[in-house]
Amino acid sequence: MKLFKNMDKGILTDSDMKQPKYRILYGCMFLFLIIDMLVVMVPVIWILLSGFKDVGEMYQIPTKFFPERFDITKLFEVWKELKFYKYYASTFIMAGGCVAADIIVCGLAGYSLSKIKPAGTKIIIMLMFWLMLLPGSMRTVPLYMEFKSFPVFEFSMLNTFWPMWLMAASNIFDIILFKNFFDGISTSLVEAARVDGASDLKIFGKIMVPLSLPIFMTVGVLTFNSNIGQFLWPYITITDERLTVIGVAIYKIKNSNITMDRQMLSFLFAIIPQVVIFIVFQKYIMGGINVGGVKE
Repeated sequence: MKLFKNMDKGILTDSDMKQPKYRILYGCMFLFLIIDMLVVMVPVIWILLSGFKDVGEMYQIPTKFFPERFDITKLFEVWKELKFYKYYASTFIMAGGCVAADIIVCGLAGYSLSKIKPAGTKIIIMLMFWLMLLPGSMRTVPLYMEFKSFPVFEFSMLNTFWPMWLMAASNIFDIILFKNFFDGISTSLVEAARVDGASDLKIFGKIMVPLSLPIFMTVGVLTFNSNIGQFLWPYITITDERLTVIGVAIYKIKNSNITMDRQMLSFLFAIIPQVVIFIVFQKYIMGGINVGGVKE
């Protein structure tokens, strides 16, 4: 069958597909993926369609899946009424700062552990793995106390994006990810640059970054996408309405007197950035972790 020709990658190959049992297995796997896709997509489609319904249609029994009419102008009305452009601006500033902090600080940390290897590197890596095992709830209160009154200097970082930026800069998983990728880059390139008098910062910027663009893109996209919908820390550290991000705005809208149909459209506005990011950068999201490098 043409459908199964040139299947030389993955669990099942074209030679496997010549056997009926593997074709049945392939069909079951494909059916499972379709069902899984429907489970994920139906709520999103339901939100989109419900936003165009009137309030009466929202509570109508039996419930109708499709609205009686589509009024596209309703989208612009909700956008203007809820002032979502302000939430978008705040969210992009916060997420952009998280990306910058993550790729710069975590990248330098990964480079240090991979190529500079200061004294105690193995102990540091072991401690990092141990810290990853700690539940996030154990860190919430101590971190909040630090952000409220930073030790020694006694200044507050509340009502700023600094708490989110600092947490992004200390992402242990990304540090290990960078380190593992940099381990695959030839040490001889680094040593040759040092012989020529290049500093470690220059080596990082001129050699490591160009050779590691796939991992930088992957970490950047995943960090941006994860922070677009962040709720907990912006909610507990920011009370200034001017700095409200999308996740917190949706929570406040849900608990307001806004009609249900307009709430549904506001949920749609919260989903759009992540959908666009996935469509544009899907190759980095789907396969970015398994990127190759220059091997020794």
